[in-house]
Amino acid sequence: MTKLTEHFTLEEFTRSTTADRLKIDNRVPDNLMANVQLTAIKLELVRKALGKPIIITSGYRCPALNAKVGGVATSAHTKGLAVDFKSSFGTPKEICQQLVDAGVQFDKLIQEHNQWVHIGFSPTHNRQIVLTAAKQGGKTVYLSGLK
Repeated sequence: MTKLTEHFTLEEFTRSTTADRLKIDNRVPDNLMANVQLTAIKLELVRKALGKPIIITSGYRCPALNAKVGGVATSAHTKGLAVDFKSSFGTPKEICQQLVDAGVQFDKLIQEHNQWVHIGFSPTHNRQIVLTAAKQGGKTVYLSGLK
């Protein structure tokens, strides 16, 4: 196991049942390792703010994997700067509210269909965008704030 920080490993960032099933090589390229390291460091702050472990459900995604899971081509996941996660802290909405209240710095925080949390980071400027993903007419839309 390749340890990135006290609580996170590289394997957690690249694990994907979809990649395994489709035999997609989801290794992080060398030029993106600094981004993954930054994300792991920021996730330590997320974990501290929640006071509970977090489970990464989707971390780095190579472009091929990102396309297969329906991610947008510009996804921060493909740059190693975003993860989707869950935590025993509470519901995704409760997790998001806690991160906002704790002043955690992020680029984008999304409560995804009240099933998981997406958090993205920027190496230069975190915009503190908070969104809620919801289905409207069978399509996912992103509403400003927590709903």
